[in-house]
Amino acid sequence: MNKLMNNNSRHTAAGGEQEVRILRPIARLDEWPRIGDPASPGPIIAVIDVETEGLDPETDRVIEIAAALVQSDAEGRITSIVGKAYGLQDPGRPLTPKIAVLTGLSDAKLEGQAIDIGKVTAVIARADAILAHGAQFDAGFVRRLLPGVAHLPWVCSLNDIDWRGHGFDGRSLGHLLMQQSLFARKAHTAGDDVTATINLLATVLPNGRTVLAEALANAQVTTIRIDVEGETFDAKADLKRRGYRFDWSRKLWSSEVGELEADYEESWITRHYPRLRVRRTLITWHERYC
Repeated sequence: MNKLMNNNSRHTAAGGEQEVRILRPIARLDEWPRIGDPASPGPIIAVIDVETEGLDPETDRVIEIAAALVQSDAEGRITSIVGKAYGLQDPGRPLTPKIAVLTGLSDAKLEGQAIDIGKVTAVIARADAILAHGAQFDAGFVRRLLPGVAHLPWVCSLNDIDWRGHGFDGRSLGHLLMQQSLFARKAHTAGDDVTATINLLATVLPNGRTVLAEALANAQVTTIRIDVEGETFDAKADLKRRGYRFDWSRKLWSSEVGELEADYEESWITRHYPRLRVRRTLITWHERYC
């Protein structure tokens, strides 16, 4: 198990004492150390990444999907890799140059390829939850591509961890790995990003919990989504300061807060902007990344 910043050492140079961090390559999934059957097994998590030809799950297609099933124990440690799935998909139209560079895929590599929906669904359906680093993006595409796993809840290793609160200064996958004294040899393909995410999940936060344990616990906390509707132009600055973000797909300002905060938020908006309408929606890990 990877300890936080456990490879730091001090070296004396001409300019004085310096801190040096030694980075180790992430573990390959086929080399993952099997801890053994846990006495109290935890959930099986499907770690997923998709590469797509665009950003809209309603109109753009998945061109690559990778998934790996990880068995956890009651403490959130990854005890073994228990399944994998992979597929490429010809979108039926040329990739844009930007997507080709970003994904490392080409029209020639994708030509004639088709994801085996039944096989991939069968693997992921064994899981108790699905996890991605940036689940808001992946979830929409996965639900459309694989309706057979639409019932599973989602966990996000990007948003379900308070990275800054734990002392990290960024949230990108590669940057987080480096702050845990790890590095990925490759990045951006679906398979590489799944491997990197699993390695990150196995690391330990300053509070002694694994990243996986923390993400699972936070994902299962019920929250309230506050939607603010109406003519919000005059309220825009105040809403931003209070942490609201504009949801372009629904054309309204929205914030996700704890159940205790929801009453206060609704009261504040009603008091300061009585013409605005406030709508509350209960959010569990089944709805959060819809």
